[in-house]
Amino acid sequence: MRSIRQYFNIPLADRPYAKYREELLEYHPSLEHFKFKPAGGFKIDKRDLVQFLVDFACASSALEGGTYSLLDTQALIEYGEKAEGKPISDAFLVLNHKNAFEYLYDHLALDSIFEVHKRLTDDHGLPDLKGSAHFLESEQQGVAREYEEVKINTTTYSPPFRPGTGYIKKMLEFILATSTSIEDPIESAFYLLTRLPYLQPFADGNKRTSRAMCNVPLMLAGFPPISFMDFSKQDYIISVLSFYELGDTKFAAATFSSAYQKSCRRLQKPVLLDK
Repeated sequence: MRSIRQYFNIPLADRPYAKYREELLEYHPSLEHFKFKPAGGFKIDKRDLVQFLVDFACASSALEGGTYSLLDTQALIEYGEKAEGKPISDAFLVLNHKNAFEYLYDHLALDSIFEVHKRLTDDHGLPDLKGSAHFLESEQQGVAREYEEVKINTTTYSPPFRPGTGYIKKMLEFILATSTSIEDPIESAFYLLTRLPYLQPFADGNKRTSRAMCNVPLMLAGFPPISFMDFSKQDYIISVLSFYELGDTKFAAATFSSAYQKSCRRLQKPVLLDK
């Protein structure tokens, strides 16, 4: 993991170009060395859901650069109070996370990805959100990209762009089907967390969507969801970039495993099976 950190200390301009590799969408077990199993039969009730929504909305928004603290997020979600002196876009970034996860909670299936993405990137028709980061025009919300090319400024990786072929939607369907076929729900969650951003199936909001959708296999299996409260921003960025540029899951697996165990402890006492 130290070598991975060292690699990303190299300036962006000095790192080699990383082209899209379709074979990286295939499933390969990644968590063999980080075995743990939460107690099964978990069902998040309405009371715990409110606290989870606060945790998830705060943590996932922060990973996107949002400025709302945990207290700011709680005041916004529970009482509708927007934080003074902070951008209105940050408030709606939080609220969109809440709306998306509430829908996911009520429609616990992978085909909810399009509505989840729509809710995560909704600009609510507000002029202040038009064209700002994290929000999309209505025709791009919840729709697999076809003619939109995605360029990511923080990496040498270039996502696939094959306009007019239906390729992106086809490979998105492949990812969702593959996730369903993975027996271990934690492996399935990790697969979604890494492969969805790699494909970049939407014009924006791909990482946010992956952080929400990775909870589907966990919750269907009766496991606690992951809030990302204990995923440091630097570790998260390196996790994503190491898969983008190197096809490496080791760093992401270690940080995901640690963060998920901590998320479990916030909701229930897990049974750990560390090797």
